[in-house]
Amino acid sequence: MSALLSSLSTEILHLMVECDTSHSIWQTLEKSFASPSHSRIMQLHGSFQDLRQGDDSISTYLQRAKVLFDELAAAGRPLSLEDFNLYVFRGLRSDFKDLVTSLSTRAEPISYSDLHSYLLTHEYLNKSSLQSTLGSPMTAPLLPTPSHSIASVFSV
Repeated sequence: MSALLSSLSTEILHLMVECDTSHSIWQTLEKSFASPSHSRIMQLHGSFQDLRQGDDSISTYLQRAKVLFDELAAAGRPLSLEDFNLYVFRGLRSDFKDLVTSLSTRAEPISYSDLHSYLLTHEYLNKSSLQSTLGSPMTAPLLPTPSHSIASVFSV
């Protein structure tokens, strides 16, 4: 039973709270996902449309997108790879827009693993350049050193 529970995503783990056997876990999973309702499918599509990266890392963001993608496929309404990419592109932060422009011009849709790789690389490069910019000391303009004390300048 513990192996089965550990294989479930955190998004559905809450459904298993009252399950005390492996059989009851399987029954709960079947009831929840085997015959999806129209409202559940609409909710999944709506969640995809509202998907935004926000402060999440690329890995976390893509994982959330993949969960929705897989749930729609399990519900018998799989998204095309083109639609998946479009939803992911729409939800990315603005610092990914130049990469999105480049990736969206490809003739073939990008696989999940390639998309993940490209976005991770871009995220890493952006963090590296930001850290190097923030890590370098800011240099203040050099001002001439006063040769006289302030008191002597103002004394008449």
